[in-house]
Amino acid sequence: MKKKRAIPLGNLVFLIPVIFLSFYMWKDYMRYIDVSTPSLESAYMLDEGKKLIGFSNDDRFREQYDVYLFDTDTETIINKNTVHTNFQAGLGPATYQQDGIIVPTYDDSHGLQLNYFHSTGKFEELAQGTIEIPSAWSSKVNSWRGRLIVAWESPHAFFVAQVKDGKLDKVNLAEEGLLPARPVRIDEVHGSFENDQAVPVFSVSLKDNRTAFVSGILDKNGDLSVLLQNKDEGTFAAQDRAGAHFSNVFGFNNAKLVRENGNYPEEASFYDANEKHWGTALPTPKPVYQARVFFLNDEEVLIAGSTAEDELKGTVIGYVFNEKSGKFQDATVLLEQLPYENLKNSETEFHKQLGSNVLYYRGGDLASGYINMENQEAKVLSSEQIEGWMLKEEENKVSIQSFLNYVKQGGAIVINWGAWVFIVLVLFFGFAFAPRMLAKSSMKKMRDGQHVQGRIINMEETGLYVNERPQVRFIVQFEDEGQMKEVEIKQVISYLNPIHIGDLVMISYNRKKHKAVFITEEDLKHAAQESTPVHIKDAILTRIESYGNVNRGQALQLRFTAEGRDYTIPVVQSFGFEYRTGERANLILIQGMARIFSYGNVSTVKASDQLSLQGEVIHVQKMPIIIENKQLMIMEVMITSGSDRIRKVNSIFAPENQSVNVGTVLPVTMEIADLQKETRLLQGKKGAAKVLSVHFDGTRGERPLANITVEKDGITYHINQTIEPVYGVVVGDELWIAYDESTKEALIINYSIR
Repeated sequence: MKKKRAIPLGNLVFLIPVIFLSFYMWKDYMRYIDVSTPSLESAYMLDEGKKLIGFSNDDRFREQYDVYLFDTDTETIINKNTVHTNFQAGLGPATYQQDGIIVPTYDDSHGLQLNYFHSTGKFEELAQGTIEIPSAWSSKVNSWRGRLIVAWESPHAFFVAQVKDGKLDKVNLAEEGLLPARPVRIDEVHGSFENDQAVPVFSVSLKDNRTAFVSGILDKNGDLSVLLQNKDEGTFAAQDRAGAHFSNVFGFNNAKLVRENGNYPEEASFYDANEKHWGTALPTPKPVYQARVFFLNDEEVLIAGSTAEDELKGTVIGYVFNEKSGKFQDATVLLEQLPYENLKNSETEFHKQLGSNVLYYRGGDLASGYINMENQEAKVLSSEQIEGWMLKEEENKVSIQSFLNYVKQGGAIVINWGAWVFIVLVLFFGFAFAPRMLAKSSMKKMRDGQHVQGRIINMEETGLYVNERPQVRFIVQFEDEGQMKEVEIKQVISYLNPIHIGDLVMISYNRKKHKAVFITEEDLKHAAQESTPVHIKDAILTRIESYGNVNRGQALQLRFTAEGRDYTIPVVQSFGFEYRTGERANLILIQGMARIFSYGNVSTVKASDQLSLQGEVIHVQKMPIIIENKQLMIMEVMITSGSDRIRKVNSIFAPENQSVNVGTVLPVTMEIADLQKETRLLQGKKGAAKVLSVHFDGTRGERPLANITVEKDGITYHINQTIEPVYGVVVGDELWIAYDESTKEALIINYSIR
């Protein structure tokens, strides 16, 4: 009688709790739809009101913010990011910089995060885990005149950091020569961030019982200014002296501050912080009563208040005042749309970048607004309006989208339902997927090892049977690095397989683990199929994440979307070249790993125009940049074409476990025209040349294609080639080139060493 395999009927018992839990989960899901309205915590306009950044914290455990970028004209979501936070941290003070906005958050595992959102949709995190600030962080972070200022104590040092123009600079107060003794405590001088002084000041207690004062801002070189308190000097006198000193150092006028005058009807007035003396009221074009003063940037403040001495009888009016030029810009068209109570709300913010005519507003139920003070165009949006954009039609009715949102909320019913469904799926489908998973594991082992021929010198059954087939322990002998070795391989075989001691076999041997697997003809066919490249056309770049600088380049993780699938590709962005969200690229998929084939305006190369060559690795340098288990490596490869040899420098993100050593031979593809041109130029003259101009057309692979003009001995030459993004090419660089005096063509041999 033949044996038949069947799923035991007893396993159907596991369907009963799934059915019951599905019924209760459906009822809970219907209740969720009735109340699932997203809430908005903060919103900031960008790009002269064309874009808006909205922060929502609807996560059940409040451990992340969903950050939406909206198009305010079409009222649609452009993209969505996520930033992590702990359950009680919230958002820090925001600041506008370089046509974007920086909003701090705090996460227990990453410390302070400085989240930089660009109006283009690009997102960066500037701190990268380097600001290990205590969890009571909100008092340590300040937004001041367009800067973010952070002062904190780590376990062994004290730091002051500044973010200005999108750049993070940090100063360790324990650096040798900065202070006369080791710092033991740092405190903000009370009121210095609220215009008591022209420049914010920190008080630093030293180990030798002296007190030093350091500026709350950094100069162009990223340095602090320091002043020591005299031995017989009082604390307040020393603070005033430090404030006056730092004002002179950084170019502020400590004798003419614009401050709120507490005397009715509270007009903004000038104040001399050096002499402690009030001056005249600010001569605004129209009187501004019950005034509030908001810092904007190094030169400008906003004076906002009421048209009447009693604010209940007037409307809101205001002007941007330039403290250096004395000029006013009218912001009333925006302000008159706000209730006066919003000016006194601690959450109300105004932002303006120096040199821009756009003033931004955030706070209260009127969530966000802006005014262009040149053409007096203004817009204000309420929280309800923006939340309406977030609440898509399919999210508040029965749909796949709303169900997925419900599942993301978690909860006991969802968790238990998911657990039982998982058990059923494992029981019913586990055997169907197991062979495929084992095959993938076998393919990985085959790729990771060295392919060598061996001989079976012993074999015996282990006593284990799988699907009525015996597992056999083989001892295989083979030669590796000039030595004879033996390795044990366990394999399930069929009795029909004619395998004997003495047979020759192919194995994949892993030296590090001293393990091996058999290689069959079927394995080789699968490997050939997997290595066949798959071309993906017109992938859209939807997200850019920064992982820090590497030499002149910047390490990025690019997320492309094509035909409903996402592909992440780590790259190095060359100085002067920029990847942009919304642009398209052609990708290539090799063994499951996506790479860029071409990006930008680069024409597609026909397969018939390319040559397959071999390149020998002559130098490898591992860089300290790892993105999703891929490490950046810079390799020098010597390419051989007949009697010609060409040296190429190329950076690549390779799996951490992939070993690339000097002497490794790699397949290389080059265009026939490029090979001929480079071979011809390398046989000509060589010398140093100065870069006059650099322009980029896109990329071939992950290398930018550059058009470069250089000058040598008063003659200009033209270079058209891909460049190594880690090194980059900048106007003023001195390159070592090969050149043709007749055609005025040139080729980079070595990059600038600066």
